Amino acid sequence: MRFIQPNIILYFFLLVLGASGFFFTVLWPQTVGFYAFIAFAAAGGFGVAFYIFRTKKGGGQLVCPAGSDCNVVITSRYSKFLGVPIEYLGMAYYLIIISAYSVLIFAPHTLSTTMLSVVMALTAGAFLFSLYLLFAQAFLLRQWCIWCLLSAMLSIIIFIASLGSIGFAVAFLTEITTALKAMHAIGFVFGLGGAMAAAFLFSKFLGDRKIDEIELKTLQMLSELIWLGLALTIVSQFALYVTYAEILAASAAFLVQTAALFIAAVMSAILMIIFEPFLVMIPFKEPEMPRKRSPLSSLRKPIFVIGALALSSWLFAFAMDYLGEYEGTRLIFAYAIFLAAATAGGLIWERRVKKNRKN
Repeated sequence: MRFIQPNIILYFFLLVLGASGFFFTVLWPQTVGFYAFIAFAAAGGFGVAFYIFRTKKGGGQLVCPAGSDCNVVITSRYSKFLGVPIEYLGMAYYLIIISAYSVLIFAPHTLSTTMLSVVMALTAGAFLFSLYLLFAQAFLLRQWCIWCLLSAMLSIIIFIASLGSIGFAVAFLTEITTALKAMHAIGFVFGLGGAMAAAFLFSKFLGDRKIDEIELKTLQMLSELIWLGLALTIVSQFALYVTYAEILAASAAFLVQTAALFIAAVMSAILMIIFEPFLVMIPFKEPEMPRKRSPLSSLRKPIFVIGALALSSWLFAFAMDYLGEYEGTRLIFAYAIFLAAATAGGLIWERRVKKNRKN
């Protein structure tokens, strides 16, 4: 834990907070469940915007994974819109969404149709603006900010969830179900394929019991591919859920698949954000002199275990597309066994790598 900075813990807290509202859509796969999900996602988004605001105001530095520079992004020309810092706009937007959807949950008749239309327009505008900012990071700045990505993800979730209360939007999503399923499949190609390639190359790179800068850049490129796969898979997953909420809320296979994808996303984020910056410094073999043991050696086991959990979650989620419906408890038990086996496999792999010295 001494290698984990407090703001990284905050990052994962906001990630879980924003995603936890999905639980309400399972309990109430009607409109009110989606309203609660939107409110939770907006709470996570407000936390992100407020943290960026506090960090910039205090002259601090945002922590980003190796190979990226969040501070370049949040101080670039794209960090303002019409002269207003984006974090200010973000805080205002998320507060409006929290307030509006809280009212819709507890006192739905107090919001006029006009006000609701304004909120929907804001949601659509925020969605489009998030896509613009993602484009700017990917192609103009060529730098990624994990905090900005989290905010964009939550903004996209809010937009898709809000479509569930609009009849013609649901009808449109129904019409493009085939395209959404294709997007889902492509996401697995990128995500699962990238995860398997990363595991294979990581194993090959450890032939000399260390990771050098060139090898790290290769793994970072695969990480970006995995994240693209996650984005395509999760967005299409949720869009399908919005379209067929009542049916899929009763599908154990779909819910367990969603949980597996979420765990794959969290494990991938932990690897990229927490461990990736240390990869080139971690010794993957035991020193001849025990006293010379590096403090970073303690990171070896978590890397292997978390990597195994991420890959196994991808595999299990992929399998859910081809298995029939089973009882929920059976699927959860099977997934738990799968994760336990992956954990054991990761520990065995780490032990073998540690003991095998280079000749």
